[in-house]
Amino acid sequence: MSSRPSRGAARLAAILDALPDGLLLVNCNGTVVNANTIALEMFETPGTALVGRGLLDLLPEFDSKLIPGSMRRPEAADERGRTKPTRMTARRTDGTEYPVEVTSASLEDGQAAYNDFQAGYTGSYTGDELLMLVVRDLSGTVDTEAELARSQRQTEMILRAAAEGVVGTDTDGRVVLVNPAAAQILGFRASDLGGQELHPLILHSRAEGEPFPYEESPLADTLKSGRKHRVRGQVLWSKSGAPVPVDLTTAPVRDGEQLVGAVMTFTDRRPYEELTKQHTAQLTELTGSHATEVTELTEQHTAEVSELTERHATELADRTERYAAELEEQAERITDLTARHHQLTAVLGESLRGPLEELRGELFKLAADPAGQLWPEANQILHHLAAGYARMTTLVDNVLGFQRLDSGAEQLIKETVLLDGVVTAGIDAAVELIGPGRAQFAVHAPPIEAEVDAGRLVTALAHLVADVAGVDSTGKARVVPGGGYVDSTVVVAAAQRGEVVRIEVRGPFAGGDPVHEPIVRGIVRAHGGVLQTHEMPGMSGSAYVLEVPLGAGSGTVMPPEPPVVQAPVEATVGGVAGAGAVQEQPGTPPGGRRRARRASTDAFLESPVGAAETGPEATLGRWSRPDGAGRGVKR
Repeated sequence: MSSRPSRGAARLAAILDALPDGLLLVNCNGTVVNANTIALEMFETPGTALVGRGLLDLLPEFDSKLIPGSMRRPEAADERGRTKPTRMTARRTDGTEYPVEVTSASLEDGQAAYNDFQAGYTGSYTGDELLMLVVRDLSGTVDTEAELARSQRQTEMILRAAAEGVVGTDTDGRVVLVNPAAAQILGFRASDLGGQELHPLILHSRAEGEPFPYEESPLADTLKSGRKHRVRGQVLWSKSGAPVPVDLTTAPVRDGEQLVGAVMTFTDRRPYEELTKQHTAQLTELTGSHATEVTELTEQHTAEVSELTERHATELADRTERYAAELEEQAERITDLTARHHQLTAVLGESLRGPLEELRGELFKLAADPAGQLWPEANQILHHLAAGYARMTTLVDNVLGFQRLDSGAEQLIKETVLLDGVVTAGIDAAVELIGPGRAQFAVHAPPIEAEVDAGRLVTALAHLVADVAGVDSTGKARVVPGGGYVDSTVVVAAAQRGEVVRIEVRGPFAGGDPVHEPIVRGIVRAHGGVLQTHEMPGMSGSAYVLEVPLGAGSGTVMPPEPPVVQAPVEATVGGVAGAGAVQEQPGTPPGGRRRARRASTDAFLESPVGAAETGPEATLGRWSRPDGAGRGVKR
């Protein structure tokens, strides 16, 4: 045996190494005596040798009867000792298992061939018979086949579960696939349809019974052109010969670019048509019953509407007559009230005011007493009577002015003025209403420029002061229940609050007189303002809060601080205190009542109604006269 292979043996070894499958040579003892390169890669692991191992260690499932020298004749081999490819599990030299496909063949006299084959390999051989095995690794192939099998099973389950009929055909229109739904809809067994031409079996005629040529069917066009068709209301024919209305779709089946068949799917319309018939019958029945009910209800409602219309017409006629009578009665009442109003206005403005003015002038002439013939008591009485007639005349003028403003006969005449002068004039006008010496005043009136009707606003302030001063129209002070001293101070405070002028008036008595308050409210309402009444906790009387818009006025004006001048004290003449004097009550310590009045006034000015509600600009810390002297004023 030569130690160097011949040129032919080397070529044979190279060919065997280039094979894609593993090649093993096994002797009669079942031992691997040689292998090609692929077999070494398949079975051998580093550190272990493949040659010299037993075949059954590598292929445990291999039929041992195929090993040369076996006493049992193999049944799977043919007369030449060859076997068909068989799948089994292979084991590597490290024990790892994997699937393979094995084909074997016996070499009865393989000595010479073996000598040539093993010339390029190591090992020795002592027998004559050899077994050659071709081993193919199926690791990737088994996974692919398992996936294909799983996919095929899934497809079969989907086809079985589908409610639509599915039929597959080849290019000749013969059935190759039928799902259970298609067989059930058509009344066939799947085995009856397999291999049959589909068109003459279920598409041979139209719905009217006329023959349906194959060339005109959607299946034929799909198999010819590869186009997809959808047909609604197509008729298929069942095994019993009954027509089956369906919605049909045909689609081509391609293998790459090649058309290999078509798939026809269809849905049985018989349940829908049956439901449509039932619904149509029910709808017809319900339509008839509803028409009858609607007719009855219409007649009933028509009768009810006629009855209600007649009843309502009667009630409307009765109410119209009653309302006409009430309107006529109210018109007569309004006419009477208007006549009385005109009569009262005429009496106040003409019949009463003229005599009052004449009496007032005569009383003043008498009180003047140029000859000095009257007693002092008579002179004082004449002065009081003249003041009373003046008060009555002023009150009549104010009431008539309010009536003309409220009725629209006169309008406001607004102009830009300083409110300190308006407050001063209002207090002077209030003295004319309540009489001199009836009240003292604590005034805070900074120069605030506002657009108002100064005359009307003076009248409103005068009536507010008269309402809280506690002096009636006769000039008499109200009687205090239980007696005792009542502070007669009336506090008047003005301040700017945003775009509004706020004037507060507080007196010792509660307001609400039916003569004064309507006049004030009418004038304030004409200015677009509001009038509110506030109770003062812990204090007697009440406070009026009057608010009017600034209009075109610029608001608070800051004049230079005037020098403080001590006001002279005037003597009381005829029981009337002069300007700047404070009248003390008998038995009161000097200055005691003034301190009490000042404390009450400061409490009002610093109260939530006076100071807290009007903002920082309305915080009043002292009394002030209208002239800014800073002292209490009694008028």
